[in-house]
Amino acid sequence: MPIGGPIHKAAVEVLNSFSLAGLWKGYCRGDMLGTAFYDNTGHSYVVRMANSNINAKKEARNAFWVTVLSLIPWKPRPNQGIPPAPADDESAARIVHSARAQRPVFTLKLSRATPTVTKTLTVVDGDIGPLKFRYLMAILASEFVTLAVGIINAAIWHSMFAIWYLAPLLLKITALLFHVRRNSINALQHQTTLSTPGTSEAEQKFSSTTNGSKGHDMMLCQIEGFSKGFFLIEGPSELLLQFFRHYGHPERHRKGGFGDRAREVISMFTVIGAILIYPAGLIAFIFAPITIQWVWLGYQLYAMLAMHIYRFGECEHIGTTQAWIARELLHHGSVSFDDGSGNRVVAELQSSTARSIADGQQEVERLVERLLEVHTQNDG
Repeated sequence: MPIGGPIHKAAVEVLNSFSLAGLWKGYCRGDMLGTAFYDNTGHSYVVRMANSNINAKKEARNAFWVTVLSLIPWKPRPNQGIPPAPADDESAARIVHSARAQRPVFTLKLSRATPTVTKTLTVVDGDIGPLKFRYLMAILASEFVTLAVGIINAAIWHSMFAIWYLAPLLLKITALLFHVRRNSINALQHQTTLSTPGTSEAEQKFSSTTNGSKGHDMMLCQIEGFSKGFFLIEGPSELLLQFFRHYGHPERHRKGGFGDRAREVISMFTVIGAILIYPAGLIAFIFAPITIQWVWLGYQLYAMLAMHIYRFGECEHIGTTQAWIARELLHHGSVSFDDGSGNRVVAELQSSTARSIADGQQEVERLVERLLEVHTQNDG
C-alpha cells in the first residue's frame, strides 16, 4: 500500500507499541513480541494426548503455520447434508443455516525435508535470509502511482515539488536495506528440544508416552478457537515447537555499526519518517502553483482509497510467504518450505468439512485418536 497518505494514526500506534515494549531503552532492552517487529497473533495451542486428555493452553506467538492454515481458501457447501427442497424461503433458510454452521478441519503434518522428497515438491522460499530482487520489485509496485505522479510533475511542469513523491519509496527502500535479522529454522539436534527450559511437564509426558524407545518425539497440537475452523498440526517436537516459540523472532545479539541494535533503531525511525511524509507535503504544497496543488490533492484521494481497499479488502497478506504456502497446499496438498537456512520443512495438508462446531469437535477427537494410535504403532 502507498504510504504518502495520512497514515499517522497507524504509525503512532506502532510507535506507541515500541514505547510500551521498552524498545527505546537500549541494546537488547524491551520485548519484541506484540510489536511490528514480531507480531503476536493471540492464538494459543494445546498438546493433545491419548484418552482425550488436553494440556494447558500455551501461546502460539506469531503462529506461522496457523496463519498459513487460516489463509487457505475454503467455502462452505450449501447443500451438504440437506436433501433437495422446493425453492422457498424456508428451505433457503435451512441451506443458509447449514452453510454458516460448517467449519473446515485441517490437519497439517510437518517433517524434515529429504533430497528425494524435495525433488517432487514446489519449494517456497521464505522472507528470512538474504534480500531478493522481488522484494525491491514489490516496493516499486506499491509506490508505482506515487512515482508516476512525481514524474508527471517533473516532466510537464518542471516542478521541484516532484521530489516529495520520492520520499515514500526512499523510506521503504531504507526499511528494506536495514531490516532486522530473524531466527531461522534450527538444524536437527542430537538432543531433543523437549529437554530445554520452558517445556511443560505435559509435553515431556506426551513424548515419553508416544515415542517408545526410538525417540522420534512426535507431537500433536490443536489450535484453540473455532472462528476459522479446526486446526491440528503434527510433527517432530524439535521442529514443531520452533514455530510456537522463537521462529522469526528478530536477532538482537550482533553489535557494530550495522549490528542488530542499529537496524532496530533505523527501522523505528522509518516509522517516524512515515508519520512526517503527509504533514510535510501538506505544508510544502501550500507554496506550490495551484495546478500542482490539484495534482497533489488527486494523489491524496488515490492514497486514501488504496488504504481503505488494503484494510477492508484483507490485503495485508498479499505477497507474503504464508499466502504463497497456503496456495500451494490448496492446489497440491504439500509443499517444501525453505527459509534460507537450508533446513527445509515439508508440509502436507489433509482437509475435511464439518457440518457444525459440534460435528467438528467430534471429528477432531477422531483424528486425534487415529493420529496418536499411528504414532504409537510406529514407535512401538
